[in-house]
Amino acid sequence: MISKSIYEILPSVYLMLGSSSVIWNDNSLGLLGGALLFILGAVIWVMRSNYRRTDEHKLPSKSFTLPETLYEFVPFLFIGLGLSLLSQFSQLPIYIVAAVCLYRGTQLLYLRHRHRNFAWDNNNKRKSRSSAHANR
Repeated sequence: MISKSIYEILPSVYLMLGSSSVIWNDNSLGLLGGALLFILGAVIWVMRSNYRRTDEHKLPSKSFTLPETLYEFVPFLFIGLGLSLLSQFSQLPIYIVAAVCLYRGTQLLYLRHRHRNFAWDNNNKRKSRSSAHANR
């Protein structure tokens, strides 16, 4: 059995290894392997994130909404687009667009992370709750 600390960081490791393979690999097999590793990391991240969701799922009041499956992968689509732009082009405007995509994808992941209960946060949350409760 795999230890909990390794288990928790595996999706992040898959995402980082896939990203680095896409950016620094020139052959098509390396790009394909990196893309598959990135997609695998994203799928595992979304599955764990949905399982640990603490906010209640509400139907949005907007007239147009993305399907739930696509919605969950939007941050990874932004990050993947930014990484592919960085690896394929070398003009300044493309770098700016890639940076904006990477920023937005990271921002969306952070916002979702705030509403999901990840194991590496559990100890900190418990400590802050118990110290707040003890101060009363």
